[in-house]
Amino acid sequence: MEPGFRLLPRDHPDRALRLRRLLMAVYSYLLMWGGLAIGTRLGAVAPDLPHLPLLLILLAINAVFFVMIRSGYSERFKDPSLTVAQMLVGIAVITLILHYARELRGALLCLYLMLMTFGVFSIHRRRQIAMALVAQSAFTLLLIYEWLLLPGQRQFTLMFSHWGILALTLTWFVSMGGHIQSLQQRFRAQRESLLQAHDRLARIAVRDELTGLYNRRHFLERFDEELSRISREPAPLYLALVDLDHFKPVNDTYGHQAGDAVLQRFANVASHCLRRTDVLARYGGEEFAILFPRSHHEACLAAITRLRERFAEARYAFAPDLRVTLSCGLAAYQPGDTARTLLERADQALYRAKSEGRNRVSG
Repeated sequence: MEPGFRLLPRDHPDRALRLRRLLMAVYSYLLMWGGLAIGTRLGAVAPDLPHLPLLLILLAINAVFFVMIRSGYSERFKDPSLTVAQMLVGIAVITLILHYARELRGALLCLYLMLMTFGVFSIHRRRQIAMALVAQSAFTLLLIYEWLLLPGQRQFTLMFSHWGILALTLTWFVSMGGHIQSLQQRFRAQRESLLQAHDRLARIAVRDELTGLYNRRHFLERFDEELSRISREPAPLYLALVDLDHFKPVNDTYGHQAGDAVLQRFANVASHCLRRTDVLARYGGEEFAILFPRSHHEACLAAITRLRERFAEARYAFAPDLRVTLSCGLAAYQPGDTARTLLERADQALYRAKSEGRNRVSG
């Protein structure tokens, strides 16, 4: 056994779940074997029942199943849990046990139902029906064998009643199993819907729904975090406020959908022009804010200039001749600055860029 080997792998939760189900089946076989061993001593089960060899064969077969699942080899099949294969083995074993069961046969018919429970959560309804038919057929063949070859055990009424009881209980079980599986699928669908709703709410909490950029609230939280970090570890920090030039006429002339398209285009262009460490947010309306942590004036100016030029080159399907530009105010953090004071200086720089003719960077 290699160092660090675990019976149930931590890095494959689905595989670990399949192995737990297999170990549950092995545990059931051990309990069944214990009952049979006691039954043979008490005379409730035929003494010639080879219960110990049967247990060893079962353990060997399940060891093969374990290796196939643990190694991941079973994942090559449509049924990686090998549920159908395990159920077929179980049906064969139970049918053999019933042959030796004598007067306990009626009570031991429930072993088929115990076996069927393993398929409720693992296989779809058609396979459940198929497994029920296999179990009924196996028991039918057992009755035919005993009728033809064991004349001393011919009790037609008892045999037919056992057959009918098994048929009725399997039919009921498949019906209930289908209902349980339907509820399980509905639960999974509802759970998936809730997860999607949760993810959407989580995105809305930090993202602007139109542009996909951070929203103002989240930006201010990140801003405060950067200021706190700088107070502990001094480092350069720049803030840029960006405003789209003459944006209101775009809405008035082409409609709000056109305005939304312009905002989305800016978000796309800006996302490609900035570093991953830069914090870009929609600050309000057509105004955007950018934080440049651990950067320098020249690098910030180069990034904003690149953004300004590329955004000005953008063209729009609703108005091929439309050209939208931006103005930007850039401010550097100074010792003692708060979020309010740094925002005020960036806003003043933006005002200068607007008053100097727009489509430019000030600061």
